[in-house]
Amino acid sequence: MKKILYAGFTLFFTSLCFALPNIRLYENAEFMYHILNDAVYDADNEIVFEIQDTKLYYAEKHEYAGTITESDDILVIEIYFEARKAEHAEYSKFTGFLLFRQSYWFGRYCISEFDEKTGLQKKFAYYTDNGKLGSYELYEYEKGRLAKTSYYNIDDSSNGFTQFSYDKKTGRKNKESRFDADSRLVQITEYNPATDRRTKKYEYNADGFLAKQTVYDKDSGDAVERLVYTPSSKKPVKWTFLKFDDDGRYALSDGMYLNSELCWYSDLKNFSEESKEAPIEWNEHYSAIVRKYDFNEKTAGYTYIQQLKNSRHLTVRPFALCNKNSNVYYCFTSTDDDEIDISSCYEIELIKKQKNYPAMNRSGTGKGPFGFDIGMTYEEVKVACNGNEPEHIADDRYYVKPNKSHPLFEKYIVWISEAVGLYYVKGISSDIASSDYGTEAKRQFSNLLLPLEKKYGKFSLTDTIKSDYYWKGDKGWMKALKDGARTYRADWTVNKENYKDFDGLYGIITGINAATYSTAYIWIEYEFQNYDDARESLNDVL
Repeated sequence: MKKILYAGFTLFFTSLCFALPNIRLYENAEFMYHILNDAVYDADNEIVFEIQDTKLYYAEKHEYAGTITESDDILVIEIYFEARKAEHAEYSKFTGFLLFRQSYWFGRYCISEFDEKTGLQKKFAYYTDNGKLGSYELYEYEKGRLAKTSYYNIDDSSNGFTQFSYDKKTGRKNKESRFDADSRLVQITEYNPATDRRTKKYEYNADGFLAKQTVYDKDSGDAVERLVYTPSSKKPVKWTFLKFDDDGRYALSDGMYLNSELCWYSDLKNFSEESKEAPIEWNEHYSAIVRKYDFNEKTAGYTYIQQLKNSRHLTVRPFALCNKNSNVYYCFTSTDDDEIDISSCYEIELIKKQKNYPAMNRSGTGKGPFGFDIGMTYEEVKVACNGNEPEHIADDRYYVKPNKSHPLFEKYIVWISEAVGLYYVKGISSDIASSDYGTEAKRQFSNLLLPLEKKYGKFSLTDTIKSDYYWKGDKGWMKALKDGARTYRADWTVNKENYKDFDGLYGIITGINAATYSTAYIWIEYEFQNYDDARESLNDVL
């Protein structure tokens, strides 16, 4: 909750009850928070902060959040995050309007200024690392609504402006018009005033001619189609953004890719002849069988293509129809009248390749960490655990109890992909009681590094602490570790010279984390060379 609150710290508009028992606070003239009985409530009447003297505390975790003080007619609120000032804000005690805000992040900051009579923002300025002005925006209003935003560079030169117009009945925005520094129209975006979603966008070139026109779904706001205009073409090129059918299974693509190069529809005839004997090389991950396909009304996806034809979303070009639940693509062409030449359809069935990895142990030999090797299947992992079933956690992860366990580690997790087998292993120790200096945890960690260095060679040790952390001394070693300010770990990285020594591993990393201010634990992770292929296979379902 703390991080969520910080991410939205521009909404932290708080006050103290001093002589004012109930204060309502506004940003851009919109009510956001009020203060009552030593607490800060949001617009939904949920408590955000508790107030004690001049200090603010997060209501949920009762952790320090900042300060609140009075200065003349102003309430001054300062919010902190991880011991750093995140925001300084000033509010009128009489109107509750936010008047000034300075927000900080990573050495940079921005300043927002607001009109004291209306509460509306009038300026936003961004400052670079060295505290110099980077750029700024000025805002103009008509009848309380934003009418114009003007953009300026570091040297005060214009970077253009945007004008806004509103629907007369609803009062909601219906159009934005963007102009460049020379007052030339660059872009127009139209909105549905009932939903606030954009409906059309027009983009213009330097000569003032229409270059692109995009149409959006009036309800969802998703792009439906785009017309691209070029001086050399008589008709605009139509792009379709319609991707899926009602069940979300099929997607249209205007091309197929073979070894990262566009595969032309005209090549499919030759591929079809070649794949009659055996699957052909398609790319580094797949081989393929290409065959002619009778695409009729009983065929999967036929209804979807008919809908595309009837709504005139097809153009004169080849298309690939992709079933997201399989590795099958249907490829076809359309005519000037959006008629589909069914006799020209091809089916491409992609077949996942088995990969061989450098220095890969034969799966099941048990030479890898804790007896686990690259590419082990679920059943082979089970054998390596004395026949005990791995306990499924989520996606590819399983808790296991390997035969070849290490006395330091209590918990073991393996990642097993259906496509490429085992690809990741992690061990976690039990809690280690440690002094403030972390002596006991560091001693056991050092003992672990000795055999690892003997087997895998020299490692890279990382021992760092955040520069702005208060407890930097050795006595605060465990405190810094628990607070996430300290990193203590060792890494081994595989390269072309040493990969034969790692038996299919791509990298090893081990380190110390703190469970509490007085207990730590050691973890170790092994990444195998099939990790990227396993993750790609996992992402195939998206």
